[in-house]
Amino acid sequence: MKKFLRNSLLALGLVTSTTWADATDELSRLLQPLAGLSGKFQQTLVDERGKVVQKSSGKFSVQRPGKLRWETGEPFSQLLVTNNKQLWLYDPDLEQVTIRPVDKRMKETPALLLGGKVEEIRSSFSVKAAKGAYQLTPKNGSAPFKSMEIRFGKNGLPSAMSVRDGMGQTTKIKFSGVQANPKLAASLFNFKPPKGTDIIRDE
Repeated sequence: MKKFLRNSLLALGLVTSTTWADATDELSRLLQPLAGLSGKFQQTLVDERGKVVQKSSGKFSVQRPGKLRWETGEPFSQLLVTNNKQLWLYDPDLEQVTIRPVDKRMKETPALLLGGKVEEIRSSFSVKAAKGAYQLTPKNGSAPFKSMEIRFGKNGLPSAMSVRDGMGQTTKIKFSGVQANPKLAASLFNFKPPKGTDIIRDE
């Protein structure tokens, strides 16, 4: 309870970097108590001119370290699953799944920030804080995105993220119904392709 109260104070801006060492420490303290998360999301892709290119929605589950299930339902079904060793990207419409090993570069993706190792934030990102939001810039120039922002609600839980890629496009994600540390079945983070699925192995 004390941890979540402290998180709420940080999210509301009632304590600042004068209380904690720096923005990286603040973000780490917000994420540290969250061994797992689940909820729903709405995702909007905006181009460099601010025009909405695509909208989608779905549900997600995250468990540390590095386990993620990101399921898009509308308008195009897609499922991303990783158990921190292997990643499956399944497209039911195409009846196709791509399987990849999880390497360091993939661990720097924005979604995995929620389920990655908190102690690696400092080594992977430069972090700035501004009114309940944290802006992260990858230190690795070959990272799959240019910058991202994560925002926390009054309850101290993630409420939104935005990610800017190298082409100037921004993906905006709003979370809802977020639960902290839910009981998640191990089977959520493994995937068995349905019979007849075309399997592509990207080694």
